Amino acid sequence: MSLKNWLLLIILSIVWGGSFYFVEKSLLYFSFGQVVFFRVFFAALFIMLILVVKKIKIIYDLNLWIIFFIMGVLNNVIPFLGITYAQESITASLASLFNATTPIFTAILAHFLTKDEKISQSKVVGILVGFVGMVILLIPKGFGNFQLAGFFAITAAISYAFAGVFGKRLKKYNPILNVFGMLSASSIIMYILFFTSINSLEVKSFYEFKDLILLAVVSTSIAYIIYFKLLFNVGAVKLLLVTYLIPISASVLGIFLLDEKFTINMLVGTIVIFISLWLINKR
Repeated sequence: MSLKNWLLLIILSIVWGGSFYFVEKSLLYFSFGQVVFFRVFFAALFIMLILVVKKIKIIYDLNLWIIFFIMGVLNNVIPFLGITYAQESITASLASLFNATTPIFTAILAHFLTKDEKISQSKVVGILVGFVGMVILLIPKGFGNFQLAGFFAITAAISYAFAGVFGKRLKKYNPILNVFGMLSASSIIMYILFFTSINSLEVKSFYEFKDLILLAVVSTSIAYIIYFKLLFNVGAVKLLLVTYLIPISASVLGIFLLDEKFTINMLVGTIVIFISLWLINKR
């Protein structure tokens, strides 16, 4: 990958790594259904503002919006519900570990469903090494009780993998338009699913929305603009390597924002992860 794409990948890992923190904070005030709805709804409003400012025309084509709805289900509805529900009973760090299985599923799906992302021996080794690095990085934080939560988190990872492969159909459209369409479709679906919960919302102060707005704008809107740029530039398998970098970002954010301690496992895990990235990207 080019230096520009590497920088985008690192930035994406930081903004997505922050999502686990924002979700955990948002769950203090909102139910998981309310969190996932307002996450995509506020994000869609933010992207709509960008469309207006940049004068990007919204395309009203039925086939295109069918793709947007499918992407909304695969990339937002299933993953956001799965991960947010899981974080009601497991830590953000453990949720990011389950999320890191995404490249494994993506590599398998891309091998069978695409012509340009066939799996190689070095990719297989690199993906498995990366997952080992994730375990090393997160073991000190404890796993807790994650039987049911783990199932939903793994379901989210598999859905992300399908989205990474399916999303290449949108390559000829503006990434910002793609994000708007996907988030708008997700908002409609989420509202239908959680109509009662959303309409019974009680908010004592605007402060309660702080982390939810940051989750929507930074870790969803901006993240997905970068997501589509990378998807079209480097492909689904290399893009979703970001899930190996996310726990590194989450650990760093934990040190500075949650007063977590730096451990030797963090250093070793990070080194192993970067070895895996080299194995997957080497020709």
